[in-house]
Amino acid sequence: MTALAQELMTAEEFAIWAAKRLEKHWELFDGVPQMQQAESWGHTDAKGRIYAALLRAVAGPELDYSVGIDGVLVKVGPASTFQPDVVVFTGQMDRASIITPGPLMVVEVLSPSTERRDLTVKLAGYFQVPSIEHYVIADWQARELIHYRREGAGIAPPVILHEGELRLDPPGIGIALAEVFK
Repeated sequence: MTALAQELMTAEEFAIWAAKRLEKHWELFDGVPQMQQAESWGHTDAKGRIYAALLRAVAGPELDYSVGIDGVLVKVGPASTFQPDVVVFTGQMDRASIITPGPLMVVEVLSPSTERRDLTVKLAGYFQVPSIEHYVIADWQARELIHYRREGAGIAPPVILHEGELRLDPPGIGIALAEVFK
């Protein structure tokens, strides 16, 4: 990951700045933009399958959720925004916007360069967002999903799934691990 030497940014300043970048995978950590590494095929494949499974899961008139991938940001504080691999959010998003309104669930697919941050900084950061109920970490090499969920004012112990279905309540949807890790 590369950090830029410049003045600290707010999340809003970063969103404007990032939208103008040709290389699109940037995140903001404590006011400092950092470009993320390129993704392996295993990472990209898992991300795409999770995105497709979640699109199918929220389809239908009874659910008013959208699913975003690549380039959509989640503001986790005044000077921090993360770019999850996949995000489920309430309602629709303005087509020109890149900051997700009302994120309900975020997914990060593990990479060697981001694993430590995904399991620590991002775990804490995502649960600072009041609307986020679920944080899922996909380990495509181990073929497992690690599911963190909000429980009261804290975070429930993680559930690690190798098979079966990941249930997400709210909003009352599920995705089959066989669909994610084909």
